[in-house]
Amino acid sequence: MASIFYLHGGPGLSVAIERTRFPQADDVEWWQQPPAAPCAPRPCLDLLEATLAGFRRSAQAHGAPLTVMASSFGAHLAAHVANHAPELVARVVLLAPTYNPEQAALRLARRALSVNAAHADAPKVVAALAAYEAAPGRARFWDVFGVLQLLPDVPSLYFGPHAGDAPRHFLEVLQQPGAFDGPTSVAVSDDFAASFQPPGRSAFNGPVSVLFGRYDPMIDAEQDGAIWRAIFPQANVRLVDSGHFPLLESSLEACLA
Repeated sequence: MASIFYLHGGPGLSVAIERTRFPQADDVEWWQQPPAAPCAPRPCLDLLEATLAGFRRSAQAHGAPLTVMASSFGAHLAAHVANHAPELVARVVLLAPTYNPEQAALRLARRALSVNAAHADAPKVVAALAAYEAAPGRARFWDVFGVLQLLPDVPSLYFGPHAGDAPRHFLEVLQQPGAFDGPTSVAVSDDFAASFQPPGRSAFNGPVSVLFGRYDPMIDAEQDGAIWRAIFPQANVRLVDSGHFPLLESSLEACLA
């Protein structure tokens, strides 16, 4: 019976990335976030509600509080669960939580540009970033994201220098059908950006661990650590030797330590 309820990153990604990385992890429920319904007016709210409902079902089946482990954007889902069902949560473990996904993605874009400054398409990224900075907004954010795909090996930047075969595994799964849902990613991300309200201090008072990767191009550990401590004042925040995916680069045991 699973004692860990895992929330993957994204939105729009598949939990198959983690599930296939740890096929023997019988104590983990690798919960797959549902796709956004076509033309849904509030897809991010729908995702939050679906997550809480799925978590309640799992906790009821387990018959005891569960550890909630979440990666990247999944941290917002975990915070929602912990705040609305604190009595069902044993522990919260946040892996490279992105408080502001838009700014995190822009950090990645700037990192990719610095690595590929001599690339023929680098000026397009420069221009898109300059346009965003002059007048920030979702349309110009997606312009940056679009031209970013012109640079080589951007997904490899998620990982630290000691990631082993984790980048290869990530890319292999990501290239499989259904591993990334573009429409869901856009719909949930845009709704999140339009409707996000700072969550305030969580109702959950139990143990919380926050892990930031030392080589994560998307996170400012000092700035983001302070934000997550405001939500979970009891949080133990630590740096680990990884990029943006501490779990993929290490083990469940290391992330739970």
